[in-house]
Amino acid sequence: MKFIMTNDVESHSFESNSLDDSIAGRIENEAMPKLLSLHKKHKVKATFFFVATFAKSYPNILRMVAQEGHEIACHGYDHMDYYDILDYSEQVRLLHKSKKIIEDLSGQEVVTFRAPALRINKHTVRALEKTGFLFDSSVASQRFDGPFTSGALRKLGWLTAHRTPYYMSYDNPFKMGSSSVLEIPVSAFLWPFIGTHMRISPFITKNIQKILNYEAKRINKPLVFLFHPSECLSFLKKNTKKRGNYFSDQLRHSIKMRNLGEPAIDLLDSIFINNTYQFIRICDMRS
Repeated sequence: MKFIMTNDVESHSFESNSLDDSIAGRIENEAMPKLLSLHKKHKVKATFFFVATFAKSYPNILRMVAQEGHEIACHGYDHMDYYDILDYSEQVRLLHKSKKIIEDLSGQEVVTFRAPALRINKHTVRALEKTGFLFDSSVASQRFDGPFTSGALRKLGWLTAHRTPYYMSYDNPFKMGSSSVLEIPVSAFLWPFIGTHMRISPFITKNIQKILNYEAKRINKPLVFLFHPSECLSFLKKNTKKRGNYFSDQLRHSIKMRNLGEPAIDLLDSIFINNTYQFIRICDMRS
């Protein structure tokens, strides 16, 4: 059974619920060594999605990841470039810029993309083709977050998206088509198979994992798990002003503070243990 471990490397602070450059230093010195050590323990080869501005400021983290044989991939330019509201030309500009920065720093060919906040639109497919990307992993098939996610209405296409890898349509990224971009959907069964929800409810996640394992064996599809290295860090309890939408900002923020730091490492360890997974990178899907 194939398992694709993906890690989104960005400077999000769970404490302030915002991007925070100071978090990048903690990711380099605290989080990444712990995460890479866990990957080595379970012989995991993973795909790491880097925000380009993060990579430019902390190139040593790319080298740490590359030296362990993991795939270096692109997670946008500054994590505020929401592709679901950008036109074709702007997406091409940002993708080309981000790809070049990450390739120059890592020395690896970058062929895989994941949009910030998983937000894409019909222009994204052609833009990815134009800039030399072969894979995307911005769709979470049959995942439903309701008011708890950013751009929720534009993600409703997830509910009808294919659960197996598929070549994307030029007209609708949630449908099969004739493009050369292979979508590798993040696993979900309404409840997403990701680090955040693993920390929110380990019990539900364990049972979702059993369902996904059964499905993967039956139809020969990979499991795709999404995690953030910053989840390996401990944070103080939230101390932010009330702002924005109650569900997507305040309540969501409070819930996402659960089981950070060492508990997150232990929970991730439990995802891998006692399972006969074959760990592959997204770029291995072309072979």
